[in-house]
Amino acid sequence: MNEENKRCHLNMIQQVIARMGTNSFSLKGWSVGMMIAIYAFAGQNSHKAVVVTLIPLLVFWILDSYYLNLERKFRALYNDVRLRKDEEIDFDMNFDNIEVSMKELKKYGFVNVLISKTVLPFYLVCIATTLVIYLVKF
Repeated sequence: MNEENKRCHLNMIQQVIARMGTNSFSLKGWSVGMMIAIYAFAGQNSHKAVVVTLIPLLVFWILDSYYLNLERKFRALYNDVRLRKDEEIDFDMNFDNIEVSMKELKKYGFVNVLISKTVLPFYLVCIATTLVIYLVKF
């Protein structure tokens, strides 16, 4: 049986998943780079730089969580398409139409992603590092 439509659809979804992962990785790089740049330019005004650093870190944290949330939803779509027959493939990229069990539903919530083990530790370390750098006088 030829399942070319399924392969093409799965490839389209995989490309979106890869792009979400790349966006998430880039945001983490921007977060660290921004922290270093603000610290380098802060000089004696380090107490003011804390706010200037923390606000973008929080924004990056929310954006990173958003991309991870989208990635999870596209992974669910991938799994749904993987189980379909080739004649059922319609190349729809809308993940809102898939059914997930109540057990899995929790992992697609935004707050759950915000505090996930792949996002929370990174941004907590960034925030803690920022506070230590600006509050401790070397």
